[in-house]
Amino acid sequence: MPYRSPRKSSASSPASPLEPLESRRLMAAAPAAALDWGTIPRLVRQDVAAAEHPTITGKGQAVAVIDTGIDYTNPLLGGGFGPGHRVVGGWDFVSDDADPMDTYGHGTEVAGVIGASGFDLNGTHYAGVAPECNLVALRVDAADDLVPDTRIEEALKWVIDHRAEFNIVAANISFGSGHYAGTHTSVYSDELKTLRGLGVFVAASSGNNGVSKPYGVEYPAADANVFAVGAVDAFDVITEFTERGPNLDLLAPGDDVPTTSLGPEPFDTASGTSFAVPFVTGAVALMRQANSSLKVRDICSIFRAGSIENLDGDSEFGAVTNLTYQRLDLANAIDLALARRPAKVGNTTDVATAGNGNDLAYDANGVLHMAYYDSVERTLMYVTRGSDRAISAPQRIDASGNDVGGYCSVAVDNFARPSVAYFDGTAGDLRFAHFDGTKWNVQTVDARGSVGLYPSLAYDHQDRPVISYFHKTRGDLRVARFDGTAWNIVTVDSKNIVGRSTDLTVNGKTGELAVAYDDSSFGRLKLARNAGQGWTRGVVDGVTRGVTHTSVAFDTFDRPAVSYYDIYNADLKFAAFNGSSWDVQRLANKAAQGLYTQLAFGSDGKANIFYYNRKSNAVVRLTGGIGQEWTSKVLQTGGGRYIAADTNPVDRKVTYSWFEPGAAKLRVADV
Repeated sequence: MPYRSPRKSSASSPASPLEPLESRRLMAAAPAAALDWGTIPRLVRQDVAAAEHPTITGKGQAVAVIDTGIDYTNPLLGGGFGPGHRVVGGWDFVSDDADPMDTYGHGTEVAGVIGASGFDLNGTHYAGVAPECNLVALRVDAADDLVPDTRIEEALKWVIDHRAEFNIVAANISFGSGHYAGTHTSVYSDELKTLRGLGVFVAASSGNNGVSKPYGVEYPAADANVFAVGAVDAFDVITEFTERGPNLDLLAPGDDVPTTSLGPEPFDTASGTSFAVPFVTGAVALMRQANSSLKVRDICSIFRAGSIENLDGDSEFGAVTNLTYQRLDLANAIDLALARRPAKVGNTTDVATAGNGNDLAYDANGVLHMAYYDSVERTLMYVTRGSDRAISAPQRIDASGNDVGGYCSVAVDNFARPSVAYFDGTAGDLRFAHFDGTKWNVQTVDARGSVGLYPSLAYDHQDRPVISYFHKTRGDLRVARFDGTAWNIVTVDSKNIVGRSTDLTVNGKTGELAVAYDDSSFGRLKLARNAGQGWTRGVVDGVTRGVTHTSVAFDTFDRPAVSYYDIYNADLKFAAFNGSSWDVQRLANKAAQGLYTQLAFGSDGKANIFYYNRKSNAVVRLTGGIGQEWTSKVLQTGGGRYIAADTNPVDRKVTYSWFEPGAAKLRVADV
């Protein structure tokens, strides 16, 4: 398909060209009302979103279009400019005046994908993603002039200054230049960072020069604070022109997209990654209307969790990356935005009443996913905690009606989708529930006898779930691994009674699996490791006379360490592998100390151990290591059972949960 060549930058001033426009085909409107939505809106389930959420139209939200301006006289875009119109404001940075009229067409086409009111083409219906959102026109290009970075910087500063006035929730940048495999910066990177901090979601096109090595995208899509968007066609095939690599964030329709035009008809079709971006910024307007508490990281998490996988190489033409990307699903995006609304305003430490056994895990965007056992309803529940630290309303994971979730473990896959391994107390089975972006899919992993007690769940280096658990009937330690089709179950240790207390971890750098567990018959702490060549087992501590509440983690040197409770002496202990043997240290004694231990390593290499001191009825944190001085801090008093902990990948703070019996409350807090 013929594209116009990108304009050149001046030698004296860096510039970014608008994405070259696809040749356009004008289409005539059908005289009668449309009966069906078109193929492209159906692909992203815009029809479902509109039917199920008719009042979520982007109303009250504004999207800034940094482009060639907007033809605000177009009736599908409101037919006017200023207060009381859809194009509520803007500025012309080319002519330096307050009239951002589009004289070229690119910005008008982008604006139509974001927010055009409904129109019919040959019996099918189309509309902007957010047909009642407001638009802000920021004209930085007149089609034939140069676009220096300083002009883009001025436009971004304008958004910063006028963000609150117009309630700008997103900025659309459908242009770029260069090609970058990783992150890149420019003179306006500071403004992009500021906008992200202010809660303005910035998205940019990945570029139209196709796949080339090193795989990557154009700038500003390559900026760390910008969401990079590529294009698919109406058949959900990634377009040959889309630039892509590991730094591409999302796909959306960008081939023959019906949208508004300068004329002579008010609408036509356009192609390019330029027109995939406004699907995303329009979606942001819908999500922010549905849930005003969402910050940029929350929106990124929802786009990841609620979108559809698209493998680059199954149906694509030309060069491919063989990577799997996510493609926008508007109905899922709205549903998740609604599901993650804060349950209440006030104390954000309260998770649930009567929620004791629990676990938690962060996704890559810093959204906390938490599952817990409701001891009154005797069922497994799920909540999220977003950037504002507010807890969502609970969702029931397993609707079987059984007593489920008394023991549970949570992990999040690379698509920001949570999973839970848990025990079915009625059937005596091990179950696994995975959120697929729309719903929880529940399956039985092992049902041969009383199995599934004390499960521990993690994702391996292939992003496949792995579960360690106790087979009560046989007294064995088992591990179940999903191979993409089915669960493969192996007995890791069957000598004596083993696995009553089990914890599984995966080394993120090497992919090695490690399971810490108890040998109840001989009162020993053991560790099983698998680096790809089968399981090896060894004794970590042979003089405990019984252990429980094991927690295993790899340190910064890829060596395993374990915190655990010595049942016989009622003490907290710590064991670290030094490369050839285990160093064991008793960290706390005198009364029951060390119950519900949780171990994590900080970026400084120090071990962080959270545990319950039963005598003082408190949650305590220890920081240190073998051969180092340990520091102790009481974090909570009045309870501390059922502790779980994880590290936020964004700010590196540790979040922990605990149950307070007196108030019958499950709580969560940060260190």
